Amino acid sequence: MKIAIDGFALGIPRGTGITRYAVELSRVLAERHQVFPVYGLNGIGGIPDLKWPRFIQSLIVRGEAKPSEVARWAGYCALYFPSYLIGRPIRAKEIICDKRIDISSISDHLPSYAKVYNVPSVYRSVQAYSLVFSHPLRLHLDDKVDIWHGTLPMPIKVAGAKWVVTAHDVVPLVLPHSTTINLRHYRRMVWQSYKSADMIFAISEHTKRDLISYFGIPEHRVFITHQSADIPANLMAPSREAVSTFLQAAFGLDYGNYFLFYGAIEPKKNIGRLIEAICAAQTDLPIVIAGKRGWLDDGVAALIEQHESGAQGRRKIVRIDYLPFDHLMFLLKGARGLVFPSLYEGFGIPLLEAMLMGCPIITSNSTSPREICGDAAMYVDPLNVRQIADAIDVLATDRDLGAELVRRGKVQADRFSRERYLAKLEEGYRFALEA
Repeated sequence: MKIAIDGFALGIPRGTGITRYAVELSRVLAERHQVFPVYGLNGIGGIPDLKWPRFIQSLIVRGEAKPSEVARWAGYCALYFPSYLIGRPIRAKEIICDKRIDISSISDHLPSYAKVYNVPSVYRSVQAYSLVFSHPLRLHLDDKVDIWHGTLPMPIKVAGAKWVVTAHDVVPLVLPHSTTINLRHYRRMVWQSYKSADMIFAISEHTKRDLISYFGIPEHRVFITHQSADIPANLMAPSREAVSTFLQAAFGLDYGNYFLFYGAIEPKKNIGRLIEAICAAQTDLPIVIAGKRGWLDDGVAALIEQHESGAQGRRKIVRIDYLPFDHLMFLLKGARGLVFPSLYEGFGIPLLEAMLMGCPIITSNSTSPREICGDAAMYVDPLNVRQIADAIDVLATDRDLGAELVRRGKVQADRFSRERYLAKLEEGYRFALEA
């Protein structure tokens, strides 16, 4: 099949969950299909031999325009509006790859692709249109594609292709206090996508239930694909010596003598209670909190600063900003355990990565983690600081339990292999083509 995927999340510099989802989706699909990412980047221009280098520069240096950067996208929004209003497709232009350009150092940021397309600021434009209008924007690609796969719900489609959209979660409606977005606009925009798409892919059973509950979507229109995690073979089984040397040199950490949390620092991740729990725990082992700052995180930043040293000067918290993926996997490999007490997860890709890397898990007993981890984790009430602290102390001292969780994790992770994920995607696409 020929499958076009939206490039909105792919164009976010240092993106986290949804960006990684889009990259992994492209790589899994490329094993048997042709993939055509459609970006919305500015500043590429029309000089033929500069299009590819300027595309790469725009992607890595500037990325997708932020909503607040109106000057970067408003002109395109006005330019596309007449076509949008009458339903005329807007042509996406191919960016021809120049193989003379060395992109090996940024390969982690790039999806797999047969061809790359771009429509400047198209995603910001359609977000603006959806404030007032309810029909999707249509794109035209020179390649006739079978499927247009939106990696997140935005009312945009490719003419002549079946439209699939991935639903990750409904966090703004479940936890409205955890976000600053305009809830009316959010609900309007995602509903426009869900009602018009030929098929909705949910990344977990929990997400499917929320879609039915909050949007009244018929069950037969929601197909569960789950996810997979792409960890290169050289990172899956590094020697203990190599990991130990790296941890000590890079962070001053000892192998097996710290806990880890990683992800965006935002309210739904429950970092405040995690910090309280590690400070209340009896263990001297610190927790490493790795991830870029999100929204509404000022309180968490202040709490981290307040507790970077605990009683008797114990180093209880180690804060690390955004990391390259290989460094993150080394941190995960060397941790005593991953502590991931989120208030809400659509899937929770760190949970799958921890099982693959052989790291024991403490996680929430709510939303999707139990679906993902099965019997391969310790579960806690994410609102109960004492429970989280007690679980940390148990895993800090009980090596046999840790080893058993690792063994179970390897078995559980097989449920989310790349082969199974690809098969589920293909099954869902077939349903969409028949719709």
